[in-house]
Amino acid sequence: MRNSSAPRLTDIAKRAGVSIAAVSIALNKSESNRVSAERRQKILRIAEEMGYVPNELARALAERRTRLLGLVVPLRDPIFFNQFIAQALSGIQSTLMKRGYNLLVFSPSGKPGRATRDQILESRFMDGLVFINTRSCTAGDVKRTIEELDRAQIKFAMINSYYGRAPINYVGVDDAAIGSAAVDYLTERGHKRIAFLSGSATLPAHQQLVKGMRRSLEKRGLELKPELIGCTGYEVERAFQILDDWFRTKRDRPTAILTADDQLLLNLYDYAEQRGLKMPGDIAVLNRGNSTPEHHLRPRPTTLVTPTLRMGELAAELLIDSIEKPGTPPQRVLLPFELVQGATT
Repeated sequence: MRNSSAPRLTDIAKRAGVSIAAVSIALNKSESNRVSAERRQKILRIAEEMGYVPNELARALAERRTRLLGLVVPLRDPIFFNQFIAQALSGIQSTLMKRGYNLLVFSPSGKPGRATRDQILESRFMDGLVFINTRSCTAGDVKRTIEELDRAQIKFAMINSYYGRAPINYVGVDDAAIGSAAVDYLTERGHKRIAFLSGSATLPAHQQLVKGMRRSLEKRGLELKPELIGCTGYEVERAFQILDDWFRTKRDRPTAILTADDQLLLNLYDYAEQRGLKMPGDIAVLNRGNSTPEHHLRPRPTTLVTPTLRMGELAAELLIDSIEKPGTPPQRVLLPFELVQGATT
């Protein structure tokens, strides 16, 4: 039952000596010039004095917006235990709290790497969708997701690992530049035989990292040997097999390894502990990772840090801007990465 003491628009209008329409515009449409600035301030002051609290549902219906965004993360593993997803989600939530939106998280289902058709259809009842590409997403998956969202005319922003040219709101990093920076850093320290430990050759980030590594190695007359590119499928047993192959003989072993993400770095640390390898004495290690969640590792890993929390913040900002300001052109933003020096190189 409605509290009889709660002020209504008619009460505010009567006290301010204006129409109900003027009160509604002043309270709900700050960008409108149909009410003068002076009158708007008077209405806002009276509304505050009277303790007016807006009815968010009524406002949403009037604006034809729900102020609800959806989040799709196509990953079969529990997403909140994943450091990358957790940090991106923290950034998204930070922006939504500032802009007055709520978030609905779709549970992973269907084919790994893809949103389901049901999720896409259900997202029509929201103002927009944030889609986070994961290690399950191939380049083909990402392309088809964009095409399906466009066909459904759903506003969306995408985070991570898209290297196509579609005009979408996207936030990520330049993985080719990270690959080049990794090689530059390692070769400057005398390393010539560099290995790359990755999850899957089908992942867009893998392909870009390899591209950047090869580019910098070729400038120095070196190469990224095919046998020194190891794809684990994110299986610990396979990671150990690859590393055993690399370290079987001293003559052919790599002197430095770039790991593609934090999970692979943990696999390498476990391997080094079991095999009695020292870092950087036996092998130098450089990681492409999030905002140093590896702080508990010893020795501290040297990391090329990707600003994952900021990715989430900015993607949500771009999406909300496109909702609130129709016609805003999409933006593709590549955020800078940072080298955080550790003790493994």
